Amino acid sequence: MPSNWVKQPQQLLAKYFNSGSGDAVEGGLITGIPSNIAASQGSQTRVGDRLVLGAADALAMSDTTVGTLYNGLYQYVQTAASTATPTLGHLAFWDTSVADSLYRVTPDESGTLGVENFAGVYINTLTKGYHWWILVAGGVNAVFAAVLTGAPAAVGNAVFAAAVGAGNPGVLDILDGGGNPTFTQVDQMLNRYVGVAQGLPVAGAASKVIVPLSKVRF
Repeated sequence: MPSNWVKQPQQLLAKYFNSGSGDAVEGGLITGIPSNIAASQGSQTRVGDRLVLGAADALAMSDTTVGTLYNGLYQYVQTAASTATPTLGHLAFWDTSVADSLYRVTPDESGTLGVENFAGVYINTLTKGYHWWILVAGGVNAVFAAVLTGAPAAVGNAVFAAAVGAGNPGVLDILDGGGNPTFTQVDQMLNRYVGVAQGLPVAGAASKVIVPLSKVRF
């Protein structure tokens, strides 16, 4: 990955940012160029590349039949040959079985790290093994667990990655505000913290959350 912080979005997007099922090859295929003309990919997208989109750009790049994108930091990654399907609004985790330089993510929880290796949120449903962008910091519509641990749900709740077990798409949860947590529970909260609910958390549905920049892996 280039060592610069982010790259420019020009020439990168030939379709809505949150449509399709990803790139079958890294950077996508060049199409429409005659075979007798030597051409370069130009500003080729590589795994690990990042883009910052403002609110207006994110909305313009949104296929609103799929969902609405918000201002934030997006990263180009490869999806793993996972058990679960990389699904719109669900959580992505870093695949720790490969080198960090591969920037590979999976919807599956880790056998050793569980949900603690949070990478970001899928902005569309991808084909396993394909490459595409995920939201790593900023606003995103993310799916909450079918049953929320905490009550009452409210705008401004801290949200956490819910440990729902490998093979199930990752979701968010809120925690019970009562009682005194143990040191083990505090450790889990720190490791599983994802961000803050900007919309009202609803069980089994997606609502807007803000993922802080501190969650980004460099």
